[in-house]
Amino acid sequence: MKRKRRVDRIKLLRLFAVVAFILILGRTSWLQAVAADDLSKKAVASRTLNSGIQPRRGTITDSLGKVLAISIDSKTVYIEPDNYRSGIKKLNTDAQAQLKKLADILQIPFADLDRKVNSAAQWVSLARQVDPDKVNQIKALKIPGIGFEDDSKRVYPMGNLLASVLGETGVDGHGVEGLELSYDKELFGKEGYLSEETDARDRGLLGGVHSYNPPQDGDNAQLTINTNIQYIVEQQLDEIMSSVKPKSATILVMDPNNGKVLAMGNRPSYDPNDFQKFSEADRRNLAVSMQYEPGSTFKTITASAALEEGTSSPDKEYYDPGYLYIDGMKIGNWDTGDTAPHGSITLTRGMELSANVVFGQVGLEMPRSTFFKYVRGFGFGQPTGIDLPGEAAGELLPEQSTGRFEQATMSFGQANAATPLQMLTAISAVANGGTLYKPYVVDRVTNQNGNLVEQNKPTAVRQVISQSTSIQMRQMLEDVVNHGTAPEGKVQGYTVAGKTGTAQKVDATGHYSTKDFIASFAGFAPAMNPKVAILVIIDSPSVGEFHQGGILAGPRFAAIMSKTLMYLNIPPDAPVDSGSNSLVNLAPTAKTQPKPVIPERTPQPGEGVVPDVSGETMSEAGERLSKQGFRMNFTGYGLAAEQDFPPGKVLPVGTVISVRFSP
Repeated sequence: MKRKRRVDRIKLLRLFAVVAFILILGRTSWLQAVAADDLSKKAVASRTLNSGIQPRRGTITDSLGKVLAISIDSKTVYIEPDNYRSGIKKLNTDAQAQLKKLADILQIPFADLDRKVNSAAQWVSLARQVDPDKVNQIKALKIPGIGFEDDSKRVYPMGNLLASVLGETGVDGHGVEGLELSYDKELFGKEGYLSEETDARDRGLLGGVHSYNPPQDGDNAQLTINTNIQYIVEQQLDEIMSSVKPKSATILVMDPNNGKVLAMGNRPSYDPNDFQKFSEADRRNLAVSMQYEPGSTFKTITASAALEEGTSSPDKEYYDPGYLYIDGMKIGNWDTGDTAPHGSITLTRGMELSANVVFGQVGLEMPRSTFFKYVRGFGFGQPTGIDLPGEAAGELLPEQSTGRFEQATMSFGQANAATPLQMLTAISAVANGGTLYKPYVVDRVTNQNGNLVEQNKPTAVRQVISQSTSIQMRQMLEDVVNHGTAPEGKVQGYTVAGKTGTAQKVDATGHYSTKDFIASFAGFAPAMNPKVAILVIIDSPSVGEFHQGGILAGPRFAAIMSKTLMYLNIPPDAPVDSGSNSLVNLAPTAKTQPKPVIPERTPQPGEGVVPDVSGETMSEAGERLSKQGFRMNFTGYGLAAEQDFPPGKVLPVGTVISVRFSP
C-alpha cells in the first residue's frame, strides 16, 4: 500500500515537471518570437543616456550694434567620485591640498567640495559656467576623476549700464528679469539632445545606438536704445544721487514721434554679471514699475483736455485768490503759500506759475465723464504695453465715486498714481500732434545669419487731441520755460517746452508729507518741432534746502537735452546768447570717412581699439567709439578736435573716451 502511494507521487511529480517544462518552453518561444523586438528596445532604452544640449543664447545690442549682452563659452566642472578615490591612491600627492586649491578656484566651501568628492554617486556636478582661465587652472591640478562639459555664460560687457532694462539670466540659461525675460523665447533658441547607448558607468558603447539632434541657437535683439545717450543719462543719475541723495531717481528719453525709447535709467542700479549680490529693490526697473503721484506735470494733461473740449483757451482768465474751497476742503498753491493771491490770470499764466487754484477750476469746468475720458485717453490707469516685464498699470480713482474735490486735485496731479513711462508717453502725445504711441525698446529681432525675424514698428494707440490743440500746448509749455517755473530747462540755441512737478508724498499716516517730495521735470525740444522728449524724476531728495522740480530736475533735463540734441545733429532753432558758452552743434552733415588706425597690439576679448575721430560730428564720433565698445564723454560743439586716448590704443570695453569738439 505504501509502495503504491509512493508510485502515485512520483507520477504526479513527473506530470508537474512535464507541464512546467511545456509552460517554460512556451514562454521562451513567445519571448523570442513575439516580444523580442519590444524587449530589445526596452533593453536599449535602459542603457541609453539622454542628454539635453543647450543652444547658444542670442546677443542683445544697442541701436548702433554695440554688444550689451552676449553668451561666451564656459564649462561645467564635474567629478566621478569612484575614479577620484581610486586615482588619488595611485598618486603620490597631498589630496587635501589639491582639493583646497580646487575649492579656491571654484569659490566654493571646502567642506562642500569634500562632501561631493566622497559621495556614493557616480557623477557629481561641482560648478557651472566656469570661465576658460579657471578651467585651465583646474586642469593643471591634474585631479583624478575631474571632467568638463560644454556650457555657456551670459556676460554684460557694459556692467550696470542699462542693467534694469536688460535684466539677467539664471544658470539654466533662461531669462530672469528685464528683456532677457520678455524676449526669452526668441533669445534662448531650441534645445537639442544626444541619445547614446552606454555601459554601467555611463560610458559610450562602440557601435551602440546613437542619436543627435543639434540645438538651434537663439535669435539676436537690437534695441532702440542708443548707449551714447544712455551714458549721458547715467552720468546725470550718478550726479543726482551724489548731490541730493534721494531714495531713487529715474530718467527716460524718448522719440516723441514714434514711441521709441532712446534711453532708460534708474538709481539704485546693479551689475547683472553679479545680480545675486543685489536686492530685488536694486534690480527693479522704476521707469515701468514705480507708481507715483505726478504732481504738476499732469497739468499738461488737464490743459490739453480743456483746450480740446473748448471749455478753456490759452487767454481765458481765472481768478486766483491763493486758495480754493471745494465742498468745504481747501486747495492752495505750492509756490506762494496757502493764501498768497495771483489775482486774475490767464490759463497760460496759470501754467507758467503752476497754480493749483487755477487748474482746480479748469478741471471742474469739464464734466467728470469728459475729464476721465481724456485721462484714460492719454493712457493713465492701464499699462502702456511696452515690451518689458513688470509694468504697473498706475492707479485711478473710481470714476463713479470721484467727487468734485477729488476731480479738482486730480487736475493738478494728486489723488492718482502714474508710472514714469505713462507720464512721458502722454507728454509725447501732447508734443507730437496728439497721437498716443505704444512705447518699445526692441527695434528688431534677427537670426544668427542676420536675417530679419521680427521688426517692431511704431504703433499708434489712438488720437487723443487735435493738431491745433497740440500746437497751443507746445506754445504754452514753451512759455513755462521762458517765463515761468522752468527756466532751468533752457538749452542754448534751442526752443524748449517743459513743465515742472513737485509732488508731496503720502506719509505713514495717510496724509501728504511736508518733508518728502518727488521733484520732476518733463519736456521736449525743439518746442514746435519736437524730436526728443525727456522725463527726470527725483524721489525724496534728502540733501539741500530745495525740493522743487524746476530747481532739482530742471538742470538735469537741460544737460541731457543739450547733449542729446547735439549728438543727434538736430538743427538749432533759436538765437544763441553771445555771452554764453554755447553748446549748439554747428557741425556739417556730410559723413566723414573713417580713418585707418594701426592697433598698438592685437586686442584680446573684452578689449577695443581707439579709433581716430578727429574732424567727425558728435554722432559720427559716438557711433565709431560705440562700435569698439567705448563710451563717449564730450564737451564743446562742432567737429571733434581732441581725444584723450590716441588712435590705436587698446583699452578695455566700457572705457570712457573724452572728446572735445570745436567749430
